[in-house]
Amino acid sequence: MNGFRAYFLEQTKEQEENIKKTLAKLPAAYQTLIKDYKIKWHHDNTLMGDDGHIGIINPNNKTITIAAPWNYGREFTFLHEVSHKIFEKYMAPYPERIKEWKKVLVKHKKRMKQNLEELWCMNFANYFSKNKIVAHTHPEWESYMKKFIRMTS
Repeated sequence: MNGFRAYFLEQTKEQEENIKKTLAKLPAAYQTLIKDYKIKWHHDNTLMGDDGHIGIINPNNKTITIAAPWNYGREFTFLHEVSHKIFEKYMAPYPERIKEWKKVLVKHKKRMKQNLEELWCMNFANYFSKNKIVAHTHPEWESYMKKFIRMTS
């Protein structure tokens, strides 16, 4: 039993360190948006009781819940959920930013079946992830994100 407890604590410490390293990649203004959030981990491919999602950010209880998805890394999934807060603060209130993002998306709309916010979050997560997702790697998207980050951080 003590061996399992030691293993669990070691895994928890490693996950916390990984979160710190990932957050360190983000501008300070973005980090503050989730500074009081707790991270919850699920071992399944999708969230328990929700086969349509691999992560969720809950502002009511200040948690970010991350599954262990088959097609996405946990870092990508974590960044995607964090990016929903960034979208809420730095995109949604600015119609001109939404309009600019729509112009970027037009070139790839046939490949992507998600809504504007989800695609923006995919772009954000991909931009900061160590291991990029090919389906979300587009030079125009990356260029857009560089400009966005300069403008908002």
